[in-house]
Amino acid sequence: MLSSRRQMKTSLRVIAALLVAAGLSIPSPPALAADARGEAAAQKSYEEGNKLLKQGRHEEALERYRAAFAVTKSPNARLMIAHSLLLLGRLAEAYDEFAATRTEAAAKAETQRQYEEARDGAAHELALLEPRVGKVVVALAEPEGARVTVNGAPLAAERLGVPVAVMPGKVEVVVEGADGATLRREADVAGGQTKTIFVAPAGAQSDAKNPVVPEPDKPEEPAKSGGGVRVAGFVVAGLGVVGLGVFGVTTGMAQSKYDTMVEECGGKRCTDQRYAATVDEGKRLDTIATASLIGGAAALAAGAVMIAVGGPKDRKAPTARIEVGPGGAMLRVGGVF
Repeated sequence: MLSSRRQMKTSLRVIAALLVAAGLSIPSPPALAADARGEAAAQKSYEEGNKLLKQGRHEEALERYRAAFAVTKSPNARLMIAHSLLLLGRLAEAYDEFAATRTEAAAKAETQRQYEEARDGAAHELALLEPRVGKVVVALAEPEGARVTVNGAPLAAERLGVPVAVMPGKVEVVVEGADGATLRREADVAGGQTKTIFVAPAGAQSDAKNPVVPEPDKPEEPAKSGGGVRVAGFVVAGLGVVGLGVFGVTTGMAQSKYDTMVEECGGKRCTDQRYAATVDEGKRLDTIATASLIGGAAALAAGAVMIAVGGPKDRKAPTARIEVGPGGAMLRVGGVF
């Protein structure tokens, strides 16, 4: 309510400024393209409108301003139409008239500076009205020959597809087609909001307003990597592979020393003390190889069990198995991480 009163006071100040002229309280609108009698009648209507507006007879003033504008097409006359509508509380209509005034006055102000005040005044009022009105854009699937009303008021064909000011609340659009069929659409529009209302027969509306859009493919969920036990299983199995690798190396070294000693002793059992160190080294390597084999095999077995039961699996979860070949045992892991 406070903002409405403030805007009303602002509008009255603007109107008062427009009504001030040297020696007179009522200015005359500039003559445009009209004959002498038509110009005189327009001048008289404009002046009568000013008097009526000052008396608070806004509806009658509105009629006089419209009569003047019909002849002169002056932005000043249109600005007074907008102010009259504003004082009558017809905010949506006032908004449209202010918008038209701003456009027309801006075009004329490029060569005629007397219209700058009308341009700026209309722009100011539009800014104040912006949050107090809603807007709808009426779109028709079959506009040819259609008659349209918005909340009971006719909507001109050239205003289809462009924002039209409405009072906030429920908005009803009625379209009577060239074939006589009548379609109705409703929408709730808030102050400061712009909403498009599409009107078409049921089938056309379904296709145009609500096109079938294929659902995007859902992203594939990543494979679960398992719990902590499974991860530890891979570590233990890896240690088992290292142990088997040590077994293979040390076994090869021990066998090489044994073959060399046998060859040097002529294929017989060596009793020469100079080979005592070689025999001891062979025994040490053999012990290491045995321990590595036992530890590695145990680690591989334990790791495989931990991988198998240590966490959730799916078809892409990694798999592990022990393979024994000519080169020794190895852990083979398959799947996708």
